[in-house]
Amino acid sequence: MIQYNAKEKKYQKSIRFIKSLNQKDKINNILKYLYNEFEDWIFCGFYIKEGNQLEISNYYSDNIPCSPIEINGICGQSIMDNNTLIVNDVSKFKNHIICDENSMSEIAIPFIKDNKKYVLDIDSKNLNDFDQIDEKYLKEIIERIERI
Repeated sequence: MIQYNAKEKKYQKSIRFIKSLNQKDKINNILKYLYNEFEDWIFCGFYIKEGNQLEISNYYSDNIPCSPIEINGICGQSIMDNNTLIVNDVSKFKNHIICDENSMSEIAIPFIKDNKKYVLDIDSKNLNDFDQIDEKYLKEIIERIERI
């Protein structure tokens, strides 16, 4: 697990990189950069709400994500409650949708772009990998994405 100062420095470096990107393929470059910067992450992507399901929009992962998925999982609950969900141990989340058996913890942050509901979903191979530092910086990154 990354120490707090090191984690914040990684996010600050990530935000500097994001600011330097041009508009073309900016979302994919952001996801790719974050996925590669945080070595314990095994999935970093966006789901979009389409009716009563979530469909993958953009992502980086070594595995193909589940799509579409039901609203009752971590991402769906995050969108429906319009709140960030930090799940320290996904095996203890009642309706966790298992797309990768290596996923141990997860953060899901909902947002709206172009009048559509999205959720940033990140999975880690470590338990307890996400906290308020992740939430703070990922929300800042999402704010930049909302302006694209």
